[in-house]
Amino acid sequence: MILTNTDLTDLKYDLDDYDIINDVLAIVGAAGSEQLVRGVDEGSGDKYGRRSLRLDRPIGYDVSTVQSLVTAALDRYIEPYAKVNFRIIGTTTELITAILELLISDKVTITIPSMGLSADFIIETINLEMSATDTGGIIKATYDAVQARANE
Repeated sequence: MILTNTDLTDLKYDLDDYDIINDVLAIVGAAGSEQLVRGVDEGSGDKYGRRSLRLDRPIGYDVSTVQSLVTAALDRYIEPYAKVNFRIIGTTTELITAILELLISDKVTITIPSMGLSADFIIETINLEMSATDTGGIIKATYDAVQARANE
């Protein structure tokens, strides 16, 4: 589903750098025959400081699989991700349908040209409000979502 600035109200946008990882070290193998697998992203380290993750002896994985896991972790976590909070007010049939169909873990694309924003987000929370009005009723939904990252 694609949402634009005409669909959304009360949009709040924030970057979260809490879980950046740019240095991953894994120790693979049994004691005495350990192998080290490491991945580092210097560019991310220069921008955000060294953020490390250490994996000790992932059971049942060979070195090449662990290297793939290290690479995937770096691809996913080297940059901060955006968090958004927005509201949709059911003023049209299309918006009411969107409110009723969106679920937690759904991916939506938010496009707001004036902010230079066009990205995929994954819905984490939904708060529905229904209230009676003179026009027969209204439905509002507030969403918290995080930017989709690599492989999401």
